[in-house]
Amino acid sequence: MNSSYSEHFGPFDGRIWLNCAHQGPLPCVAVSAAQEAIRKKTDPHLIHDDDFTSVPNALKSSVALLTGGAPEDIILGNSASYGLHILRNGMDWRSGDEILLINGDFPATIYPWLGLQNDGVRVRFLTPHGLSLAADELAPEITPSTRLLCASWVNSFNGSVLDLTAVGQICRKRGVIFVVNGSQGVGGLQINIASEPIDALVSCGYKWLCGPYGTGFCWIKPELRDRLKPSQTYWLPQVWGQENLTDYKLKNDIGSAIFDVFGTANFLNYAPWRASLDLLLHVGVAAIESHNRKLVEALVNGIDQSKYQLISPSAAVCPSAIVVVSRRERERNAEAHALLANAGIDIAVRNGNLRFSPHLYNSLDEVRSAVSILNCMS
Repeated sequence: MNSSYSEHFGPFDGRIWLNCAHQGPLPCVAVSAAQEAIRKKTDPHLIHDDDFTSVPNALKSSVALLTGGAPEDIILGNSASYGLHILRNGMDWRSGDEILLINGDFPATIYPWLGLQNDGVRVRFLTPHGLSLAADELAPEITPSTRLLCASWVNSFNGSVLDLTAVGQICRKRGVIFVVNGSQGVGGLQINIASEPIDALVSCGYKWLCGPYGTGFCWIKPELRDRLKPSQTYWLPQVWGQENLTDYKLKNDIGSAIFDVFGTANFLNYAPWRASLDLLLHVGVAAIESHNRKLVEALVNGIDQSKYQLISPSAAVCPSAIVVVSRRERERNAEAHALLANAGIDIAVRNGNLRFSPHLYNSLDEVRSAVSILNCMS
């Protein structure tokens, strides 16, 4: 473990947080940025007019650097769901159109599309043969009516990673829009949205990106974004740089900003989130991915497989930092979870299984402590 990583976080009051897939902790620099934002709101003369544009613009630049996009194409939101609803509400749906979803995906990736069934849009679920949908499984499922596939990059319930390149190439070849929920991958895995064959990427900001709750972003390929119908006309991007604020002329040429969430500056959330992103950029996502892989390998290789079944793919073939295991007597998972919690180690129970999700701030010793406790359970 590079000790300089853990020094950026905590203290955790003596506990071990192995639950980043639920909430990523704020690093110390983000806490300082939040305190400064509170100070400015406490003493409002410190808030300048320029802050209302500099805060969101700086955040977009940091998100773009981390994902390989362009700042002008980043849409600020408050969740992954925000971006999915931009697409759901902005596309010109026709009765008979088809949307493909994946059985076993996280609800946030599913629910935005279900309401379209009331408008005659067909929603069809694909069931992968394995833990993740393979490109050769997708190809024969696409019909002339298929307009969109939406899927999570990293599955929250088993840690499998969707092959964005292979699946995206099938979608692109068949003219299907490919929308990716990156909430369980962005910040822990490297991605370059400019080179991947995807049409949209949405993500929350409070998991692997270590931002406050109520943060998120969306990237939509410009060619697709320009075809969407905006469902809002938020005043602030309309008047940016405009001297006369009562010149009420609607602008339709403001790019992705037309889709930004209201309250774009959002000092109390966006200032600390940018500080978190800049820390991740300083460390480097490649270094983070490498660090997390060592933690995952220690967990997977250390667990007593006579007592526990690995639900996730093996560490050798999967770069995800989500590891899901189960007692072979599955009814004892709650007992195992309580045993860890009583020892000061926090993980999650999802779909009845034990889910571990270590990140940058964790050490090999912390992972080994969790493994030791589980292995000592009779």
